[in-house]
Amino acid sequence: MTILTPKGYSPARQPESENPQAVPATPPPAEEAAAPQPQAGRGQVQLHFPPQVIGVNCPNCNTPFPAQLFTIVDVGQDPVLKNVLLAGQLNVASCPRCGAGGALTTPLLYHDPEHQFLGVYVPEQIAVKEQQKVIGDLSRRLMDGLPQEDRRGYMLTPKQFLTYQSMLEAILEFEGVTREMMDKQRRQLQLIEQGLVALQDPEGLRLLAKESDADFDDQFFSLLNMVTESAASGGDVEAAQEMVELREQLIELTTWGEGVKRQRAAVAKLTPETTREDLLNMIVAADDPRVAEALVLAARRLVDYSFFEALTRRIDAAQAAGNAAEAERLTGLRERLLTTLDRYDQMQQAAIQQYTQVLGEILAADDVQRAVMEHAQYIDQTFLSVVGANLEDAKSRGAGAAVRRLQEVWDSAIELLNINSAPEVALLNELLTAEYPGGTRKILSDNREVITQEFIDALEELIAQVQSEGGDEVAQRLRQIRSQAQLML
Repeated sequence: MTILTPKGYSPARQPESENPQAVPATPPPAEEAAAPQPQAGRGQVQLHFPPQVIGVNCPNCNTPFPAQLFTIVDVGQDPVLKNVLLAGQLNVASCPRCGAGGALTTPLLYHDPEHQFLGVYVPEQIAVKEQQKVIGDLSRRLMDGLPQEDRRGYMLTPKQFLTYQSMLEAILEFEGVTREMMDKQRRQLQLIEQGLVALQDPEGLRLLAKESDADFDDQFFSLLNMVTESAASGGDVEAAQEMVELREQLIELTTWGEGVKRQRAAVAKLTPETTREDLLNMIVAADDPRVAEALVLAARRLVDYSFFEALTRRIDAAQAAGNAAEAERLTGLRERLLTTLDRYDQMQQAAIQQYTQVLGEILAADDVQRAVMEHAQYIDQTFLSVVGANLEDAKSRGAGAAVRRLQEVWDSAIELLNINSAPEVALLNELLTAEYPGGTRKILSDNREVITQEFIDALEELIAQVQSEGGDEVAQRLRQIRSQAQLML
């Protein structure tokens, strides 16, 4: 089956890893570590050093479930795993029943041939006399798995790290992340903790925002978003809601938040009837570059070659009129927008490739429902957009077997999402799969207690996001649902 990619999607979530689930005393031998690999040609990118599928018990509800466990990461052979590891998604398990979970504590050998780096972490739970045996077994498996010409002398003496965090910091330094940057992130994590405590004390939160105003920047709010998504994906809906509330409060109290409010006000003016010329006028008139960037990303479908041709004509007109300052401003704006879109598209493509690979693994599995559970950390709205794109394509081609298989994946993913989601999210998932208008009207009528102004506002934001990513059909369905919901307020 050829796996397609959808027109748009949201950033991949990055779950935290705090709760140890399993501690293998020694790494599994090569023949045990190899997870069942699908046949070639089924949309799967096979890993050179695949994970072992192990059984773990949820520490919260004691439900047994399968999880993937990596003990070797060679980013030369399996480059996709680098971002998974740096995002905190490697060896993370989440209970499909209650959403609790965290990191699987395990030995890990990390190899980066570009930097001639071989690092190993062995958990302190493993006896000291066993640690060298573990390191030797991992190193031997790595060497045996590499072609003769790729073996190097430095691989004989891997650098041992006492903590997983220290090894991660060493890896991050190769990526240009300095210790100063890591220290700043730690300070910002402390600010998140302090902010959550101060939520019950409005005056205390106001003072915190005033005293640390400079620390509440793009990096802080990106980190807050990551932690929020991690809590939500782990099933801790209450914590996620508190962090959303903290974000909204800080937007009202910080200098950074003033910029966000300007961006929101500008994006709110976009409508389905907005033309390229309208968008260009709004962007040129914006006095804040971040507002211009927000408009471009919110109306991504309108920002094409014709859009930049029109912007270039305005630059030429300013030059012809002798307005050098305006021409320079617009030229700088054009370069900034091009850079923003290039970075955005690269992030989108990287995320899509990851989710496409996950779909390939699930489709190749004998038991789809179990495979969805094994990949629980990837099951979100982005994953659904990948499945939906392939499902629509299969239907258009009349590929009945593919439709049934993809529908099974879709249903299993929706079921898993609904288990871990807030009532509003579960309701939205149900509405998007229901028949319109009769089915959606009945669902809304049966859930009137959830239909609030906050729900309508959330729909508005989601419509803008989906439309900016090119999901016109989904955006149209959301508008129809919103209209029905408004009548029930």
